[in-house]
Amino acid sequence: MSTDAAHSVLLFDLDGTLLDTPRAIAEQFSIAVEQVTGVHPGEEAARRLIGAPLERMAGALSGTDPDSPTAQAVSAEYLTRYRELIVPKAADLLFPGVRAGLERLTRHGFVPAVVTSKRHESAELILAAAGIRELFAVVVGADEVAHPKPHRASADVALAALGRPDTGPHGAVVGDTAADIGLAVALGVFGIGVTFGVYSHEQIIAAAPDFIAHSFDDVTGALLRRSGE
Repeated sequence: MSTDAAHSVLLFDLDGTLLDTPRAIAEQFSIAVEQVTGVHPGEEAARRLIGAPLERMAGALSGTDPDSPTAQAVSAEYLTRYRELIVPKAADLLFPGVRAGLERLTRHGFVPAVVTSKRHESAELILAAAGIRELFAVVVGADEVAHPKPHRASADVALAALGRPDTGPHGAVVGDTAADIGLAVALGVFGIGVTFGVYSHEQIIAAAPDFIAHSFDDVTGALLRRSGE
């Protein structure tokens, strides 16, 4: 085990990085908006907003303020659909290589954590349903910070929970949107952009990550090579 790899924290996004949930989220969020407002916003519009906090998505898709009663009703309807229709499918939505990759990284001394734009409870539910919750030292949701990604607040909460001042010499952020790459920049750490989530290959390139991964195996390999393993 590399001495440098040990004590290095890896901050993972969730939707579109660990789990293939964006399509299901876009579908159910669109239906939730339609149920409340009578207008279907289109799944593509919903998909483009994945990575934003729940209330912001609800407000944007319903054409209201995120704090409005309409947005709150959309959020509540979506959360019901999320628990009833998406969470039960979590095990089937896990991207290939995720469990094996996380286990391998942990064996080499890395400390995986999740920093997500989901609410904490929603993140805990789906990670447990997918059978990978125990592989993460800490999970931080958007409702636990005043400023979501790309602000560094969620990472700081995760590091504080781990008793760490920083991610360590080979720490990294792994995600599928510009917000994740922006978090890596804010922390001054290695940023890995994945092409199998919300962003297209071209959009991830435009976000300028340090490394582009086309599979989770690519993620694992890049992190191990970088640490000298």
